[in-house]
Amino acid sequence: MERHVSVEFGIEGMPVLHYRAEESAATEFAAEMRRLRPTGTVSVDDCVTGEMEPLPCQRLYRRC
Repeated sequence: MERHVSVEFGIEGMPVLHYRAEESAATEFAAEMRRLRPTGTVSVDDCVTGEMEPLPCQRLYRRC
């Protein structure tokens, strides 16, 4: 199942990014981003659409 990943880096002028990713990759990515960039905001929900680009390098966050 794919999930919607919303990424806000907390940098003024930088837009919020929206991606789609497999559920395990989305949750692992969100956890890692929260650890590495606590000033940003990452959320995962089920509002995914086909127009969203895939999360770059999501295979790095997939649980095997």
